[in-house]
Amino acid sequence: MTDLLLTRTFLTEFGRRPLNLVLLVVVPVLFVALTAGALADFAEAIGGIGDPELLAGPTAGWAAAFLAGVSGFFHVLGARAADSRLVVAGMSRTRVLVARMASGTVLALVAAVGALVALAVRTGISDPARAVGGTLMFALIYLGVGAFIGAVVRSEVNGSLIVVFVWMLDVFLGPAMGGSDVIVGRVFPSHFVTLVMLDAVSGHAGPLGDLGWALAWMVGALGLAALVFWANTGPVRVIDHARRPGACWRLTAGLKAGLTDYRRNRAMWVLMVLLPIFFISLSFTVTPDQPTPVELLEGGERGIQLLSMADVHGAIMVPITIAFLAGLAGLFVVQGSLQADGRLVLAGFRIREVLAARLGVIALAALATSVVSLAITAVDFTPADWTWFVIGNLLVGATYGLIGVLVGAVFGRLGGLYVMFLLPFIDVGLAQNVMFSAAPPDWGAYLPARGAVRILVDAAFTPTMDELGALLGATGWLLVIVAAAAWVFGRRAVSRLSMP
Repeated sequence: MTDLLLTRTFLTEFGRRPLNLVLLVVVPVLFVALTAGALADFAEAIGGIGDPELLAGPTAGWAAAFLAGVSGFFHVLGARAADSRLVVAGMSRTRVLVARMASGTVLALVAAVGALVALAVRTGISDPARAVGGTLMFALIYLGVGAFIGAVVRSEVNGSLIVVFVWMLDVFLGPAMGGSDVIVGRVFPSHFVTLVMLDAVSGHAGPLGDLGWALAWMVGALGLAALVFWANTGPVRVIDHARRPGACWRLTAGLKAGLTDYRRNRAMWVLMVLLPIFFISLSFTVTPDQPTPVELLEGGERGIQLLSMADVHGAIMVPITIAFLAGLAGLFVVQGSLQADGRLVLAGFRIREVLAARLGVIALAALATSVVSLAITAVDFTPADWTWFVIGNLLVGATYGLIGVLVGAVFGRLGGLYVMFLLPFIDVGLAQNVMFSAAPPDWGAYLPARGAVRILVDAAFTPTMDELGALLGATGWLLVIVAAAAWVFGRRAVSRLSMP
């Protein structure tokens, strides 16, 4: 088997779910098309560096980096046992490595091309060399990051959360969003690539220069990933890490077993706690304390108030963080228990009892993330009404936890992670975000977080609860998604029963 044929085989393996290939193009296109303008304006407001015409460029790199990192992670992790068997069968590690990295590079290039096309259509490309070169470096750096994590981390949940954790901190502490003077941001992968795309001089690159460091990061990330992949691919004993269902006694026992299983995954809980700590606290730190207009409802009348940009940014980062992490919890709890759930139904459990147990685990995961996020927020910000601020955020968490169940059932693990990257950004981060405009866009009213975010924004900055219509809307969305999740879960459980 030639290296080219082996590479083609690996790509075919990835494409067994054609939807994943579609999402590899669609997700960066939508992300860049919908967020480039708003994120560029925000980056210009708080970053204060670079040519304003270039500020939209990094959004293409961000999208390509996320997709390449996640694809690289699953591409390596999902084929670890198969690659080891190829080596046992007599194929050299080097050939497997070359084919695996080549196929990963193709996936990264597809994501980069989609992001660049979207950038060209959305804002135009004022400096093609910087935009194209920077986006490709973003994608290849994160391909190396994802492949490295896939070679050393055995858990899909933990590994994907690590990729997401690194990417989010990298973006929000990078020169485009946080400015070049955020010292901790210098250790993240895309720091120098972003500076190159912004045509900004760091002043701390030394003789190598910003472009030299960007290239060094790209070569280093790919090289380290290749080295670790080569070392971990060989004639080793394959260990079955499939989870065994615990002894369950109907609903209570099912919930207890699910929590016990998830409690063992300590790395996931650490990441779900650390991400809000860094993400929310740093949003207060990097945002200037300058006035920004926000539309609020008070005494039955809507009006514009000037509020601190730091307070508004910090308040809106709470539901963004909760939506993202709750969605991932819903995605992975249900996806990771499909086989066990089928066996529970065979053993006599009712489908609704299994569903209630899984939703209980998701609810507790969302609650834990919400509690941490709200506690971190309380250090720097005190809402006018804590009760409704908490209720609004809990509604966001419950809604997106259930959306994670639906997305996982439709798109699977990899495709689901792509979608759960995009949805919270579009909905909570853009369509409901009062940071980008005094009033969110009208089209955001058709998305699930509108009511909940209106409640928490009202509670953050006004002393009375006036958003009763928003409460009804948020409750209605939640009930609809509960019904949809129950229906999808039931069908999946029945389909598992019919499988041989």
